[in-house]
Amino acid sequence: MNQIDLLIKNAKIVDGSGATAFKGSLAVEADEIKAIFRGDAEKFLRDNQVKRVVDGEGYVLAPGFIDIHTHSDLNFLVSGEAASKLQQGVTTEVIGNCGSSPAPIKEAGRSMLEDELADYNLELDWGSYPEFLTRLESQSKSINVLSLIGHGAIRKAVAGFDDRELTSPELDEAKAILAEAMEAGAFGFSSGLIYPPSAYGTLEELVELAEVAAGYGGIYTTHLRDEGCGMIAALNEAIEIGRQAEIPIQISHHKVVDRDCWGLVAGTLEIMESARAEGVDITCDLYPYLATNTGLSSLLPDWAHEGGREKLLERMAGGNDRERILEYLQDVVARRGWENVMISELPGGRYPEFEGATLAELGESWEMPEPEALLKILQEQKLRAGMIGFAMCEKDLETVLRSRLSMIGSDGSSLAVAGILASGKPHPRNFGTFPRVLGKYVREKQVIKLETAVHKMTGKPAARLGLNARGLLKEGLKADLTLFAEDQIIDKATFKEPFQYPEGIKEVWVAGESVLESGKISEKKPGKLIRNLI
Repeated sequence: MNQIDLLIKNAKIVDGSGATAFKGSLAVEADEIKAIFRGDAEKFLRDNQVKRVVDGEGYVLAPGFIDIHTHSDLNFLVSGEAASKLQQGVTTEVIGNCGSSPAPIKEAGRSMLEDELADYNLELDWGSYPEFLTRLESQSKSINVLSLIGHGAIRKAVAGFDDRELTSPELDEAKAILAEAMEAGAFGFSSGLIYPPSAYGTLEELVELAEVAAGYGGIYTTHLRDEGCGMIAALNEAIEIGRQAEIPIQISHHKVVDRDCWGLVAGTLEIMESARAEGVDITCDLYPYLATNTGLSSLLPDWAHEGGREKLLERMAGGNDRERILEYLQDVVARRGWENVMISELPGGRYPEFEGATLAELGESWEMPEPEALLKILQEQKLRAGMIGFAMCEKDLETVLRSRLSMIGSDGSSLAVAGILASGKPHPRNFGTFPRVLGKYVREKQVIKLETAVHKMTGKPAARLGLNARGLLKEGLKADLTLFAEDQIIDKATFKEPFQYPEGIKEVWVAGESVLESGKISEKKPGKLIRNLI
């Protein structure tokens, strides 16, 4: 008689491939899926000795969700619990997105990173990317994590915050850093082309780096250089990188953030389809909310960031540079509406009353024009401030969600509803992305089918990343599983009250270990750092 560790019986099985769901049972032995079958579970129980049986009647059994776009790079070092992701059914996260990674780290950017680590009582004890991965691997984790290396981090390491083309020796050094990261297990590299110093990178530089990553079987993910009315040119740049470097391209959080150009995504998706027909492997991801979340200093012009934090603070303090920044804010940022920019986080605890306030409310409180108030809060926080920008439309979101090219990524981090990872007014996507898709856009609005949604959360990102052992319910694959109530699953977090876990997730397993049951997180930490060792 076979020894089986777990049997989940009589569930609605959605296997992650996009295939039609069916009623059946799934058996787990050690960390792998042992068997999947339709029909009578009682016969299986008679023929096998099963340690634990879970009744899946009335529930959907799916592969554990893979969050293809996150920013939990430091959060895993603070806590391996990954609470806000586990509560959503996520079993694997991809970090190192938007050109940002905590390594390599040299002098440029060191003080900012040290300040951030100090918030969590952590010290900077790595320098190179392989050293960071080793540090990450040593942290016990509830879920799996895999990593990209950020183009911005590479550029800081070789040229600081200089707004110029890299010299030939600097480019060689950048390529060597990327090769070292790929050899250590990175899955590719990312760019954040609205964020200095990644924004200072040229097409030629990005192509040469992409060629290095492609040589190791990596991917290139990009926060486009423009997500407004100039998005077509920005998308064509990404496509050209994919074409020249022969590397898979992932467009991060595909959206339009300028109301004057809402609707543009229909055209950009067509461009992506045309590129695919020409042989460029390009796809995208999205999160199911109408607001962005990033650093408040990103509202400042790129040129002002040259030289790093201290130079930027000097420019903001006075003189012609300050006037130029104020003019830019009044011209470019004001069009977004000061009431549409909300302060999400102000580390240090000096201004807790302004976490959750808009820039319009900040200006009113301080009795000064909004651009002046923005510079004041950034100066007093030494740039350490987060923002949420209400900038997208529902029709665009649904258009991207329907596309066969899209998959789901939270663009958030592993947080918690209490403790050190529960500060400020974080974006609700940190707590509700995957249940929101399943509850609002599948069940309530019927924008896509259940099987399609699960495919976008599991099999599709797994294939994108080359995760052959995860993402599908298939014999021999890792038993990363999520069991949820199809008629109940929904997000609860809001922009004003973000610290709320979703409803409807019954149980989550990572490598066959139960890590979440009825809202309670276990003490088990079966998660792994997954290295790309092609």
